[in-house]
Amino acid sequence: MKVLLLCSTHNDLGLIRALIKLGCEIVVTGNVENLPGQKFADKFIQADYSDRELILDIARREKIDRILPCCHDFALYTSAYVAEKLNLPGMDSLENVLTIHNKDRFKDLALRLGIRTPRSHGFNNFSDAEKFLSTAKYPIIMKPVDSAGGKGVNRADDFESAQKFLPIAFDHSKSGRVVIEPFLTGSQHGFCTFLVNQKVRAICSNDEYSFAHPWRVEIDTFPASNFDLVKKDLVESIEKIAGELNLKDGIFHVQYIFQDGKPWIIEAMRRILGNMYFIPGNALTGIDWEYWETRARLDLSLKDFPTHVKQEGYFSYKTILANRNGKIKRIRVTGGGEHFRRLCSTNFGLNRPETRLLTSNLNQ
Repeated sequence: MKVLLLCSTHNDLGLIRALIKLGCEIVVTGNVENLPGQKFADKFIQADYSDRELILDIARREKIDRILPCCHDFALYTSAYVAEKLNLPGMDSLENVLTIHNKDRFKDLALRLGIRTPRSHGFNNFSDAEKFLSTAKYPIIMKPVDSAGGKGVNRADDFESAQKFLPIAFDHSKSGRVVIEPFLTGSQHGFCTFLVNQKVRAICSNDEYSFAHPWRVEIDTFPASNFDLVKKDLVESIEKIAGELNLKDGIFHVQYIFQDGKPWIIEAMRRILGNMYFIPGNALTGIDWEYWETRARLDLSLKDFPTHVKQEGYFSYKTILANRNGKIKRIRVTGGGEHFRRLCSTNFGLNRPETRLLTSNLNQ
């Protein structure tokens, strides 16, 4: 089977490992050469995965059998588009992908299905959005409907700050659309599930923390501290969405705010996650999420998917962020006592190149 994988960063190594295990011929794309996964591919083509027509042309020229999105929303959009054009299996429809990944459309769907989510107001016109600000109840949060990594997102506590932040939200939206919604005070969490026949078969949960950038997660701890309180609610919500949209098998991840003892879903996605999320996620659940996601996207059988997946143990990761571009010179572990520092330097091998890769996420 010949597979086109859209990009090969460190976040996509699990997909490449799965493709190799499955014996696939691998063609990868990327904006730049020499990404970590490129050396494991059979062929590299320099191309922007957000350019749908270019990727479609490559897929036709290479006569691919399947397409596999990387760890980015725009790669998922393109994969769904190409799959529809070439009648390739394993992908949700482009319409469903856009509904789940565009914040305004997802919120409309969730509210229609009676799923707990902040009531959003979507705008594709700047003047209409600005008029709404004069009547909004503060604090609010403004988001581009289609950005990633917290780009263009801001909280506004009053009309004056909202006026300042609104152009930023519009500037970071490729489609020129933003959502404005109440700002929820509470803790933020992730709830990753794997769907088989539109039913949740596995769960990986986590608490999320942001320090260097308020809208970009840099620490996840596994499992979520409130997992037992939210599991039933979130599973029911995800299965309701999956049934309504007739979703394909595979990952369905949501972020939620835990407020007043209840989960409020704020985001949803159908792709692997960043920050090499599934290294601790695989350890927590005992399954290889990227392998099974690859099988689902390639439309391979999932009959051997584990039937009793549990969260066991405690895990975490820390993403190293900087206030400027550059390269990490060294990592110094402080706190936790001498035993912890010795454990990190010996068992975790912080001086090894592969561990530096796992613990860093700088813009080079």
